[in-house]
Amino acid sequence: MGYDQDGSSVTARLASGDRVTGSLLIGADGLWSNIRKRVTADGPPRVSGHTTYRSVIPTEEMPEDLRWNAATLWAGPKCHLVHYPLSGWKVFNLVVTYHNDAPEPVAGKPVSEAEVMKGFAHIHQRAQNIIRHGQNWKLWVLCDRDPTERWIDGRVALLGDAAHPMLQYFAQGACQAMEDAVCLSHMLGSHPGDHATALEKYRAQRFPRTARVQLLSRAIGEHIYHPAGEHARLRNAIMGAKTSEDYYKDLAWLYGGTGLQG
Repeated sequence: MGYDQDGSSVTARLASGDRVTGSLLIGADGLWSNIRKRVTADGPPRVSGHTTYRSVIPTEEMPEDLRWNAATLWAGPKCHLVHYPLSGWKVFNLVVTYHNDAPEPVAGKPVSEAEVMKGFAHIHQRAQNIIRHGQNWKLWVLCDRDPTERWIDGRVALLGDAAHPMLQYFAQGACQAMEDAVCLSHMLGSHPGDHATALEKYRAQRFPRTARVQLLSRAIGEHIYHPAGEHARLRNAIMGAKTSEDYYKDLAWLYGGTGLQG
């Protein structure tokens, strides 16, 4: 729920009333981080207005001609669908997102197929039929935050979504959290006994990269996943002109290393 610190230690105050003391406290408690409230004090997350519906369906219920061993994107006006196999092809993950200007955060709310379909009545029948195979749908209204360099408060540091929550369009939330952990471990190992230097070097190393992913995730949602009309035609022209090698080069900054180099 919070923490107290002095020159030699930091104590986390838990919801149970217990207190745990250590040398450092790493706030890896997600989008609604209680630790961030103290470190950054920047208010609630930003509501994107995008609503995501999620379902997992048995592979045999996925249309046979769409059982592709790949993450597959169907992009349309203010909406998109993604599906891919999980658990050794036992099930397919089905995620559909609609930019409906939802005003408030929602997480894991059960909804009916009829409610899901409201956002996809304008798309092709084949894509609609994929949605109709879904079951036990749940809803999330997507949130993120603007990048901030305030990750450190004395012996306390933020990590993952607590530091840099991002929209899902780059599929990087968990990846960036793992990179954070590797970088933090590297800096602590490189500066034994000097937590202040280690935490500051961790923050300085990770902030530019995670901020770039945060902002590009927003841009991908707007300009690649959800455009319509002339906007969509411009997207198609730009993306269609690129070769596979062009895409590899464009993404080398993200996938071409460990993240420890910047």
